[in-house]
Amino acid sequence: MAERRGTVRAVARIEIFDEKTHVERVPLFVSGNVSSGGIFLITQEPYKPGTKLRIRFNLPDDPEAIEAEGEVVWLRGRRGKPERPPGMGVQFLRIDSRARERIREFVHQQVDTGNVESED
Repeated sequence: MAERRGTVRAVARIEIFDEKTHVERVPLFVSGNVSSGGIFLITQEPYKPGTKLRIRFNLPDDPEAIEAEGEVVWLRGRRGKPERPPGMGVQFLRIDSRARERIREFVHQQVDTGNVESED
């Protein structure tokens, strides 16, 4: 499935937890980028498009966790460029407006430093 994005994405290493593993602080996924509309999760075994997820993560240098519900909307296979790891694009379906604004602010800061992902 083709990757389709309409927002700027900040490159970030963000550990993603599910409700069960969060207590032990064992990440389920690591993010490759994030935007106010969704997040890319690096994984060798992505879920099928349409799969719903409940995720919890912290932005770098932000101690307050963000919780969101999302849906897998696209996949990136293993046969890509090394700098473009395999995984899945998750679109946020439900996220607190304050959390979405914190993500927007983080992305804006990353744009100022050039730490964003290109469209290619």
